[in-house]
Amino acid sequence: MNRKLIVACGSGVATSQTIASKIASKFEEDGVDYPVEAVDYKSILNELPSAGIYVYIAQPDADVLAKAEELGVKVFPGIPFLTGMGADEIYSDILALVQ
Repeated sequence: MNRKLIVACGSGVATSQTIASKIASKFEEDGVDYPVEAVDYKSILNELPSAGIYVYIAQPDADVLAKAEELGVKVFPGIPFLTGMGADEIYSDILALVQ
């Protein structure tokens, strides 16, 4: 899996940037070279083909989930990276995919 990790929120600016930065920092600490990008949800269907991992803020709709599955993009919730609750487990799963 040599594509990129995308984090999507409504605008692609605030929440997604925060989570993308947290994940990118963790990758750096772990010596992982894998691109992380914040995007807006309106462009998610265009972004998925170039992604390997999709971290969502709001639950994606059925069309987005179906497209992610069709493309083999792994999907993870992003809110734990804001709250800290469950973030380690999700990060471990993501890390296993990119190493």
